[in-house]
Amino acid sequence: MTATADHMRAHALVDDVLNPPDQAADRAIAVLHAHAAALAWVRDTTGHYPAPASVAAHLDRVSRRLRTGQEPGDPAAIMRQAAVDALATHQSTAAA
Repeated sequence: MTATADHMRAHALVDDVLNPPDQAADRAIAVLHAHAAALAWVRDTTGHYPAPASVAAHLDRVSRRLRTGQEPGDPAAIMRQAAVDALATHQSTAAA
């Protein structure tokens, strides 16, 4: 399945549950998609699955803030930067 098909399927599931969709549902789906993309980037970058625990925990915290509205902004850009930062921190800590 493509990312677009996954996105449409996720929206359809939310529509079934919340009918009609609202901004919170759209935000939750965007954050879930961005979270998955960030984890996939970590996997592709490191060649390892699952992501290191510290990286996964950081991404979970950022994702939670995005879903609750504590952190406004584009979920994809924020999660991407969070993945880069968390992986850099993990790698520098592991090298020390």
